[in-house]
Amino acid sequence: MRRFALSLVGIAVLAVAGCTTNPVTGKSQLDLMGEAQEIEMGKAYYPGAIQGSLGPLDDAALQAVVARVGGAVAAVGHRPALPYAFTAVNDPEVNAFALPGGKICITRGLLGRLESEDGLAAVLGHEVGHVTARHAVAAYNRQLLATALLIGGGIYMEAKDVEHRELIALGAVIGAQLVLAHYSREQERQSDELGLDYAVKAGYSPRGMIETQRVLLELQQRQPNAVEKLFASHPMSAERLAKAEERVGKLPVELRERPLKAEPYRVVVARVVADRPAWDAAREGLGLLDDDKNREGEAKLAEAVRLVPQAGVLRSFHAAGLAAVDRDKEAVREGVEGARLAPGIFVSRLIAGELLIESDPQLALGHLGAAEELMAGNARVAYLSGVAYEKLNRRQEAGEAYRAAVERDPDGEIGAAALKRLRALGFIPDAGP
Repeated sequence: MRRFALSLVGIAVLAVAGCTTNPVTGKSQLDLMGEAQEIEMGKAYYPGAIQGSLGPLDDAALQAVVARVGGAVAAVGHRPALPYAFTAVNDPEVNAFALPGGKICITRGLLGRLESEDGLAAVLGHEVGHVTARHAVAAYNRQLLATALLIGGGIYMEAKDVEHRELIALGAVIGAQLVLAHYSREQERQSDELGLDYAVKAGYSPRGMIETQRVLLELQQRQPNAVEKLFASHPMSAERLAKAEERVGKLPVELRERPLKAEPYRVVVARVVADRPAWDAAREGLGLLDDDKNREGEAKLAEAVRLVPQAGVLRSFHAAGLAAVDRDKEAVREGVEGARLAPGIFVSRLIAGELLIESDPQLALGHLGAAEELMAGNARVAYLSGVAYEKLNRRQEAGEAYRAAVERDPDGEIGAAALKRLRALGFIPDAGP
């Protein structure tokens, strides 16, 4: 009880010491992560978030528009000095998300459904609003305090540099959850207000916010699965659309009547729109594979490749579908081609590496090594590397790879499989029956 009481005292001390003024509301709030740490966390997780969203979209013109519009709304926000970054990613899901410190992604699935640059400004302004209001940091604070209550407050009382090392270390446990933080409805309303304000200040039509929310709500009614990921992290409702219409209606007439920048946006997003049927088919095919409907899933993925044969990620997904229906030689060829077309995409390198293990483990290691460079710390990459090393009779290196897999996934299936291989190779004693 004494240790627990001391931990509560430690938490209370931090709560008092860690209060700052919110840059948006001007009110004092709990803050266990300073701005420097917020920036570092976003910087650390951004590459993995991009690769986890199937990598950056290969379209320089569209990336430039996303960066320009994002930069414009960020420049008029409450925290213009943050090192913002805006990336269009390949994920066919309809989504956008922000990491702490101003790192923001928007998916091809959403970009292809927006109707104007003003709509894009509304979306990116909304995400900038989450950053300026420090919504993800608020989630971090809540999780950190909850974790501290569970593990005790001794770490806070004993640490000499609590502000940096210990919080960063503990933050690593929960930081990945901030990629898709589940925002409250109040936070969504606040970000809507901020996004509208930033977009208008940046010179865009406020009707972009209404247009975008209307598109999303209609899409939810027609294809609820298409916006499942977005709505999971960004609760949407007709009430939010009504509020947006009300706020826009109160603006001066000269702002309301700003023309939408529709045609230039349609030109730059034309390729994404044209390719959307292929990526939608791929999303459907992957869902079928997840449901063990392998033949139907492979057929959908083959359809996606027929529509856009030069998309390396789609070739890689089709390779996985071919493997699922035991067409192994075709799967290897398709996996290698996917990695050739998309050498800088984690999933393409991972799939190629896994499919090559039986026929060419040395080449498999090359792809797995590239996957590790693209997204360091992945447990599956480590485990598959161990398998490849075993195939090459490189026992010591296999053991090192399996140990890494256990460290990366100590309580999961991959970690358990790696532990089993370590026992089989004699690196740790057999646990017995």
